[in-house]
Parts: sequence; C-alpha cells; structure tokens
Amino acid sequence: MSWDISIMKFSQRYSDVSAIPSDEVPLILGPRLAVHERVLEVFPGTDWSDPTWGAWESAIGSIEFNLGDDDPIEDMMLHVRADEEVVSKIVRLCIANGWQGIDCESGEFVEQTQDPASGLRAWSEHRDQIISLAEGRET
Repeated sequence: MSWDISIMKFSQRYSDVSAIPSDEVPLILGPRLAVHERVLEVFPGTDWSDPTWGAWESAIGSIEFNLGDDDPIEDMMLHVRADEEVVSKIVRLCIANGWQGIDCESGEFVEQTQDPASGLRAWSEHRDQIISLAEGRET
C-alpha cells in the first residue's frame, strides 16, 4: 500500500489533468541512466541495483521508482511511503525536469496544486484506518 504518483512529460505544461487532450502522446522522460541521475540529484542514495526499480530510503520514509523495462523511459510511477516533508522533493523533481506528476489519490498534478501533500495525507489516513481495523481498534 502506497501513495502513488505517475510521472510524465507532455508537449506543454498542463495546469489541470482534465485539460490534457485525448490525442496527447506523452514525451520521453529520457534515457534510463539520465532518469537515474535526475532522481539521484533530488533523492541521493537511491538504490538502482535493479535498473527498472529504484529504492530510496531515509528517516522520513521510502519511495520506490518504477521505471519499467523500456529504454528510453516513457513514464515513471512513484510508490511513496513517507512523511509530508518528502512532497517538496517530489515537486522539485518534477519542476526541475519539466515533468508532471499525477497524484493517483487526488487526480491532480502534484506540482500544480495549492496543497501538494493532500493526496499523501488522504492515503495516510486510509492506511491508518486499515491498520486500526486489522488490530481490532476503531478509529
């Protein structure tokens, strides 16, 4: 269970997901090694021993970067299990590279919304509720 963000690059910067035309074909994020380097700039220490699946861990949590098998990289999925302070790093990763991150929880661009951590908070509340139920507690 994670908060998921789909990272893509479009022909232009969209302010809202609903503004993406149905015929829009996302652009390439870059060659695999370049995407690794870009992630490492914001998330140093990311383990790329599996070049298709990076793992970043820190005191504030973890992120898995799913790149898939294709090279160059067409899109990337982030599986986030971390505190809210990680959100500013994700926003910085998107903005620095001209990428856009669709928050799979809220359906908004994480780097465009007024409250980029809202999806993470919603996911955290849902996770905590499931854990409480599993432990036999009520929330």
